[in-house]
Amino acid sequence: MTQTYVKILGVRIDKVDREEAYKRFLNLIKRDRVSVIYTPNTEIVMMAQKDEELKEILYNADLVVPDGVGLIYASKIHNLGLTERVAGIELMERMLKFCNSTKQSIYLLGAKEEICKSAAEKIHELYSNIEIKGYQSGYYSPEDEQKIIDTINELKPDLLFVAFGAPKQEKWIHHNKKILNCKVAMGVGGAFDVLSGTVKRAPKIFRNTGFEWLYRLLKNPTRFKRMLALPHFMLKVLLERDMKQ
Repeated sequence: MTQTYVKILGVRIDKVDREEAYKRFLNLIKRDRVSVIYTPNTEIVMMAQKDEELKEILYNADLVVPDGVGLIYASKIHNLGLTERVAGIELMERMLKFCNSTKQSIYLLGAKEEICKSAAEKIHELYSNIEIKGYQSGYYSPEDEQKIIDTINELKPDLLFVAFGAPKQEKWIHHNKKILNCKVAMGVGGAFDVLSGTVKRAPKIFRNTGFEWLYRLLKNPTRFKRMLALPHFMLKVLLERDMKQ
């Protein structure tokens, strides 16, 4: 049987391109249990080097897409078979289009209140057939968490998008997936910022050439420390003699 994933520095990444990732989502939403989708980039893979819980969570997900050009470079160096980056925001947008055509429902959880609200409004504007069951900022006290989960479960959204940032969103979804009443839960990082218009995606020339990270750095130099994960990642990849699948 052909293996459907590879391991990059010990982290599971599914062997999917954009079309295959979307097809996998279409199968997941038909299931009678909660399915989870994560979108790790090189920074998250580096987090997992020091966080065994995160590594285990990614391994046990239903779909883990390669949302980082560094992962594609690593695959090419070690001949692992990944063919293209699958950007989480682009997969999310295709999922929204599907929900719009099938009149399914969503719930947004995470980011600041004004950003979360604005993202919900923008989704409603672009995809009028989607039922937005509700939205909740990620800035809440721990004692309110169960109440928020109860609200989500009462509303029964088809899709739950969680935008806490990594690794918090992955851990939140993993720890709660057995009690969540939705079909698919997906960690979407900064997607609400993009959807709300607060943050603009890099122009296509940057995205298509693998330099979206450079555009982000130029727009926000304070990301420099975070961006150090990319050269660190590539060095580890180059020094890795046998990156087993």
